[in-house]
Amino acid sequence: MNIVRPSNFDSIVGQSDVIKRLSICVEACNKTNGVLPHVLIDGPPGLGKTTMATALASEMNVNLYTTNAANIRNIKNILPYIMGIAPRSILFIDEIHRLPKVVEEFLYPVMEDFILNISVENKVESIDLPMFTIVGATTSGGSLSQPLYDRFCIKEHLTFYTVDELAKLAELNAKKLGLMIESSDLKSIAKRSKGTPRILNSRLQWYRNFVLTNDQKYTINEIFDMQGIDANGLDTYDRLYLDVLRKNKGNAIGLKSISALTGIAIETIENSIEPFLMRSGYVVRSNKGRMMGKEPA
Repeated sequence: MNIVRPSNFDSIVGQSDVIKRLSICVEACNKTNGVLPHVLIDGPPGLGKTTMATALASEMNVNLYTTNAANIRNIKNILPYIMGIAPRSILFIDEIHRLPKVVEEFLYPVMEDFILNISVENKVESIDLPMFTIVGATTSGGSLSQPLYDRFCIKEHLTFYTVDELAKLAELNAKKLGLMIESSDLKSIAKRSKGTPRILNSRLQWYRNFVLTNDQKYTINEIFDMQGIDANGLDTYDRLYLDVLRKNKGNAIGLKSISALTGIAIETIENSIEPFLMRSGYVVRSNKGRMMGKEPA
């Protein structure tokens, strides 16, 4: 169990506009005992898409079934979830952009009409399903096919957190971990977290492990220097990436070349490294590739 994960809307820090809109939909459904329309939650990794799905199920007071599209290679893999789902429940499909096309097409009548079409002895039989909600999470909304994308009535995009939001979250989660941290250090940890709650929680875990195993008092900078995290939140991979751009002396370099020179997978670069570096202005992207932007302070 993740002890720092919020369990309902009230316990979620940040994403206030998203929560306001979802709360309206949830309240309307609860008043009519209706079913929440299908929801697509888009955004970079670590911003709380799984947390949002968990909170939705809690607010609706319904069962939550969870799977990852990377584990669904064919229709047989998803059938147990569809066949066994309870009325009004939520089926959370993480990384939904990874669904094979054949599974996407299988889900069209399921999502639209709550009908399961299966082939029996060369005939297609239709089975009525209870009405339920699919909540899809994706880091790549543009990768979904248009027919699947259109079947989500509610579409929300999660945004990066401000330092103040992360500092507030750090204070709450530090208490859950049994930590007493000064407000200045909480803000310093927040600044090292790249606008991302998942990274913040990782930083807090490192802080906790460090103070539990060291009797001597260390500064916040010393604690994170040992982990290779600087004051801007840059880690070893970030610095390795930026070093490649610096050595290219203002010339653009392609993503494949960066991957080859750093040994970092392209998907990791695109999803985990570049979003923060580009948002911070450290990297500039053009049609010709990536170039060094401003230098980190």
